[in-house]
Amino acid sequence: MQAHPAAASVSPAVHIVPVTLAFALEAHRACRFIEAESLYREALDISPCHPLALHCFGVLKHQRGHHAEALDYIDRSLELEPDSAECWNDRGFIADALGDKALALRCYRVSLALDPHSPDAHNNIAVALEARGEVDEAVHHYREALKIDPTLADVHLNLGSALDRLMQFDDADEHYRALLSLNARTVNVCLKMNGLQPRQ
Repeated sequence: MQAHPAAASVSPAVHIVPVTLAFALEAHRACRFIEAESLYREALDISPCHPLALHCFGVLKHQRGHHAEALDYIDRSLELEPDSAECWNDRGFIADALGDKALALRCYRVSLALDPHSPDAHNNIAVALEARGEVDEAVHHYREALKIDPTLADVHLNLGSALDRLMQFDDADEHYRALLSLNARTVNVCLKMNGLQPRQ
């Protein structure tokens, strides 16, 4: 049987890059950074303008402390996909690591504008605002994040701390209790998954 002409003309890279990238992402999530870097480079050698590969490799570079290099990969990804909320969020982290707090906040705001239902963007904006002393506005964004996902332990902690700064101690305690409840639930789930019973 003869191959379809369209199928015959498809570059092998169309099939190789997704598989290589999947292996890279799996290694990255497992913190096997050297392996992940090698696989990202392999994917980018085949397809230098692959936005997800550029984005994820930029994140990896940032995690390994190579922030200026990370920014280059993230910016190249954003040139290809300027509407990627996640990429703008990660650009904010890198800008912050490079000491540009104002740019980081602008990046988080772009991310939120692109994805108004992102609790991460709200939380990151809040952290940036709190660092500038704008605690009331920070509290607003922490609360918005928890409206979207009330199970975010780190946001309960951040909000509790911000409310302490505003001397709203009862409200702060409510979020610390929520944090303890979430952490206790996590411990119980882990114990059950390992066949153990939590202590009463």
